[in-house]
Amino acid sequence: PVPPELVIEIISPEQSFSSLSEKAVDYLKAGVSRVWIVDLRAKQITIFYPDAPPAIKKGDDEISDILLPDLTLTPRQIFAKARLS
Repeated sequence: PVPPELVIEIISPEQSFSSLSEKAVDYLKAGVSRVWIVDLRAKQITIFYPDAPPAIKKGDDEISDILLPDLTLTPRQIFAKARLS
């Protein structure tokens, strides 16, 4: 099987960030290129990379990536569209 390029995990009320960050590392080891962990309570998105430390994006921080070259957005836009702001 071919791993996906992007996995997006949303922290549910019964999950912790640390449990999902461990899962993110497992995804990267399996060949996934990017993992986003969406934290609804903190209104932030943590992006995991295979070859760099995770990046935390919040508010109007720009999210852009070579995996999605025509897409630039912010956590504020994501949470607003999902009516989570």
